[in-house]
Amino acid sequence: MRYPERINKILPRVLKSLDIDERIKEIKILRHWPEIVGEKIASHARPINISEANLYVAVDNPLWQAELFLLKGRIIKKFNELGAKLKDIKFILKKEESI
Repeated sequence: MRYPERINKILPRVLKSLDIDERIKEIKILRHWPEIVGEKIASHARPINISEANLYVAVDNPLWQAELFLLKGRIIKKFNELGAKLKDIKFILKKEESI
């Protein structure tokens, strides 16, 4: 008779297969957004997700979207210095109340 495998043996394998550690690291890195871009920009834009080396940022108006587009290279560099593996940033225009 075969006994069920213990959860403490299964759980680490499951978490590793889901790449949970990498997602947690990405979420922790997103906390640095105000430090990286400054408080003024952070009040008009916020990171919403990292997916496939792309950072998605919600921006409250087109002027800030254009400004951030010009700063994109510098922002990517600063995030990657913190351990992220970003290749691009996608800016998404959202209404002000959602930022």
